[in-house]
Amino acid sequence: MDDDTALRKDAGLPEPFALGELVVCFDERRVTFKGEQLKLTATEYDLLRVLSVNAGKVLTYDYILRNVWRSRSSGDAKVVRAMVKKLRSKLGDPIKNPRYIFTVTRVGYRMANPEVAP
Repeated sequence: MDDDTALRKDAGLPEPFALGELVVCFDERRVTFKGEQLKLTATEYDLLRVLSVNAGKVLTYDYILRNVWRSRSSGDAKVVRAMVKKLRSKLGDPIKNPRYIFTVTRVGYRMANPEVAP
């Protein structure tokens, strides 16, 4: 374990999420894709953070609403779908053949797990 890894663990910060050409540095709130920094809105970043921290797990629309929009009641899944569409567009992640964000029909979304093939 290098010094940076030890410091991150001591501070309670997760390791950067890396999947293909996508890297999310949580401690810097920075996202790079194909080596270039992505310009994301605060909500787009929060959505990507929630998905990547839970990579491999299916997240329901309600879970995403509670953890990204801080909504206590079940809200409109259309809001989540619209934000995922914007995020996919910035990642060049086609809905028909995704590499990063997968749709779980009528349930929510799942981020590919970097340790397991999608």
